[in-house]
Amino acid sequence: MENNILMREDITENVIAIKINQAYRENMTELELYEATRGYWKVDVKRAEKAQYAFSIYKGIIKEVYKIKEWLPAGTIPRPTLPDAETPGDRFEFVGEVAEENIRDKYIEKSIANLYRKGEANPIKYFYTKL
Repeated sequence: MENNILMREDITENVIAIKINQAYRENMTELELYEATRGYWKVDVKRAEKAQYAFSIYKGIIKEVYKIKEWLPAGTIPRPTLPDAETPGDRFEFVGEVAEENIRDKYIEKSIANLYRKGEANPIKYFYTKL
């Protein structure tokens, strides 16, 4: 890993990367960032359940890492910072917590922009090393 750019082999945990470009803003609270990241995504839930961690991605940069506890149908858990957000029926949200320090130190503020194809629109990307 050089210049804070992660290569595919640098990601050694099972991860779901979630782009939050539309929701992200500077000076978000920890709760706002968590709620923007955890929820309502069109995912293959069987595939998503294999992820140990979720990366919160803004413009290719990892802003936070969450340890995933479980995936639930969207709208199961209220999101106080987004009370008026619509809840599409075919989407899911995860419940989790900020990852351990050693995991956060390894990934936060690192770039994974190089791991996306140009124009790749899907906000969800899976990085699995072991299943």
